[in-house]
Amino acid sequence: MLKNGAFIEGWTDLPPAPGNLINQQPKGWQLSWVEQGQALYDSNDKASGVPECVHKLAQQLPPNEQRGAKDALILVGDTTYKIFHFGAPFAAELKQTVTGLKPGSNARLTVPILAVLYGETDPYGAESGVWVNGEGEWVNGDGMGNRKWFRHVREFTIPQNGAADIVIRFKSKWPRKKDFFIDGVELEAVAQTAGETEPGGDDSPGPDVPTPSRNVVKVTVPQGMRVISAVSNEPGLVVVMVPKGTRVKTQ
Repeated sequence: MLKNGAFIEGWTDLPPAPGNLINQQPKGWQLSWVEQGQALYDSNDKASGVPECVHKLAQQLPPNEQRGAKDALILVGDTTYKIFHFGAPFAAELKQTVTGLKPGSNARLTVPILAVLYGETDPYGAESGVWVNGEGEWVNGDGMGNRKWFRHVREFTIPQNGAADIVIRFKSKWPRKKDFFIDGVELEAVAQTAGETEPGGDDSPGPDVPTPSRNVVKVTVPQGMRVISAVSNEPGLVVVMVPKGTRVKTQ
């Protein structure tokens, strides 16, 4: 299922970005950002700065931002993840592919994001968005609100490959300070059980059809006789019923 949705399982320090910035890639996720001079994903606006992407631990936050407090920046565990820049247009992305899900079943992804807008008046000055298997959308600053947990919810059907490609994006289009926090990401889905196969994926029997045994026993009988098989629960025992007076030869 989904890995490290609470951002409590540690991280990998990425190679230095411009300005010797060391960003932290959460375990289970792939972190990337838009390079300076490149378009902010599907926008004509361009990045001029690299965002800082780090974990914020509970002890690094003031009491009013602790888990359970009125301005809480942590929803689950003792860590939240922060993506921000002090004053440049930027964009960043977290990705994860979840496999082993039951094809054809329904699933629900919830991604809580809190934006700090610092007085931004342009509704599209800050946006976040969530996509699953290519389906999703952006939500602007008016939709997210300021210093409030907005929950992106995506309901979808698991495809035949049993995978969910999850993409979470953040962007700020103006040279003004912006913060994004993300925590408590949840995926409600049904796992594919052992022995299940994707419908139409091969010629193996479905879950209601017994799987043939790999053990093969050859029995030779005289012409005109019938063969009736029986099943024994004792390992290594083969039961053969023969008429009285018949001699059985084993090899």
